[in-house]
Amino acid sequence: MKFIVKGLLISTLIIFIFSNRAKSQNNSLNNCINLINTEGYVSDGQEYKTKVDENNKARFLTTFYGGSYYRIAACSNATNSKVTITVFDTEKNPLFCNKDFNYIPYWNFKFTSTIDCIVEVEFEKGVLIKDEVMLLIGFKEK
Repeated sequence: MKFIVKGLLISTLIIFIFSNRAKSQNNSLNNCINLINTEGYVSDGQEYKTKVDENNKARFLTTFYGGSYYRIAACSNATNSKVTITVFDTEKNPLFCNKDFNYIPYWNFKFTSTIDCIVEVEFEKGVLIKDEVMLLIGFKEK
């Protein structure tokens, strides 16, 4: 009987831990999605996910089409941490960095011509990123 009670207690504890972790991840993702889906912007429908490297950076490749308005935001399990979002062209020339704008959590922009870009998301050194980082890209219909 003691084994059954212990088993039930351990099972309940495990379920509680994992459900709280999932809830925390969902809250972070929902906040990020809310940044994208406002003011007429809608998600591009793509999933941009990856793990950070040893320098706490994640890189994403994407194409931005000329004449379209875009909004980008980065999501992770990190809270209260400065997140640097930098957009580069394929030659690694910086086109935008939110560090220059007090680490704003999202950025609206428009390209005049279609361009392939590298979007780099960097977290402060020492911040533990447990899960994948997600980049959300939204666009505004003309």
